[in-house]
Amino acid sequence: MLVHRADISATERQDFEQAIRASGRDPLAFKAELFEATLAGLGRTLRRVHVATRSAAAQYEASAGRSWTESFARHLAKGVFG
Repeated sequence: MLVHRADISATERQDFEQAIRASGRDPLAFKAELFEATLAGLGRTLRRVHVATRSAAAQYEASAGRSWTESFARHLAKGVFG
């Protein structure tokens, strides 16, 4: 399995920042990184997004595309990131 960093799509990045702004927070306080793992021989790529602030971090399954931003928005609403 080969794991590497990848770019978050413009649409995902927009959804991510919109969720942060909707919560009344500053997008610059959050860092999101996408990691992809290619499963050799299976032709399948797994994606995970790691989101961090100074005081909290979480990872989101992103293989299905944009749905990780919905999970992130729910975490913001529940106070996971302070």
